[in-house]
Amino acid sequence: MDNGHWTYHTQLTPSLHFGFVYQITCTMTGRSYIGKKQYHSYRKGRVVQEMDWRNYTGSSKGLNTDIKKLGKSKFTFTVLKEYKTRGWLSYGECNTQHKLDTLTKRLPDGSRAFYNRQILAIKFVPSIKQHPELCK
Repeated sequence: MDNGHWTYHTQLTPSLHFGFVYQITCTMTGRSYIGKKQYHSYRKGRVVQEMDWRNYTGSSKGLNTDIKKLGKSKFTFTVLKEYKTRGWLSYGECNTQHKLDTLTKRLPDGSRAFYNRQILAIKFVPSIKQHPELCK
């Protein structure tokens, strides 16, 4: 099976999994995006069609603007883990985003390390002045 532009430690298995959590990273800046993607669309619990996951570039407007500006070749597309259910896929995305500190982590130059601007539809990016490490 063709994984498209995605790299993974093994072959992806859409027939056995609901979807995957991924990381897209700009090789020029080091800035990343963590997201999730379903393999198929469903209606009334049945598979309707396969999603275009092989060519998917994330839902972040900022990320997609940079991909268009810099070119797809300047980005790595990595599957972190596959999940068997919708619930575990959502949990996996949220858990990964929290563990990687996607809303507050900074690059050495002070810019945001992640394109992510929300976790589970909570649209809040804390001020850099409120970062626990800087408040000490």
